[in-house]
Amino acid sequence: MRSEQRRPPGRPRDLRADDAVLAAALDLIAEAGVEGVSIDQAARRAGVARTTVYRRYATRDDLAVAALVANEAAVLVSFQVPDQPSLADLVATWSAGLSEPRSRILLRRMMSVPREHPELWAAFRAASAGSRDQSVHDLVIRAREEGQLAADADVEMVQAMLTGAVAVHLTNYPDDVSAEEVAAYFWRVLRTLGFEVPPRSRGRS
Repeated sequence: MRSEQRRPPGRPRDLRADDAVLAAALDLIAEAGVEGVSIDQAARRAGVARTTVYRRYATRDDLAVAALVANEAAVLVSFQVPDQPSLADLVATWSAGLSEPRSRILLRRMMSVPREHPELWAAFRAASAGSRDQSVHDLVIRAREEGQLAADADVEMVQAMLTGAVAVHLTNYPDDVSAEEVAAYFWRVLRTLGFEVPPRSRGRS
């Protein structure tokens, strides 16, 4: 087949090793932050040789960025987020993610990365194309254009306040919170920011 003819010489990469290394790196980030990630630790956790990791990632930062990008992609796929999410899609995605204890721990670890590891954060944003942030930005724009939000709403400020609401929930609510409670919280946030919220979504947290 044509695809086989284009394959570079040498042994093909073991996709299982790829997945194991990235999963190990993500676990290390969740447990101890980026500082807890190393090539040696990831190799040991994944059950592979150090050379297996080095063939894929030259540095700790390369490995951490790859793990975070892979996790970002997996989140979007698992939640089946459409290309143009609605308010309900946004709330459903945040509710699913923020009601899962491990996801909450990982997100809290990520909160310090922009300040403590700016170069790594920039590399992550470039590699992920800021997909989640762009999706929220586009949603706010559409809501304003469709009359769900005031015509003079400051899009950047609304987006910043939504991001802040996520951070507040991560730091002020228990990790065993239910998806329904998270959804009620975000519907209240959206209503407070001036979004036209469907009547059935005006729950209380």
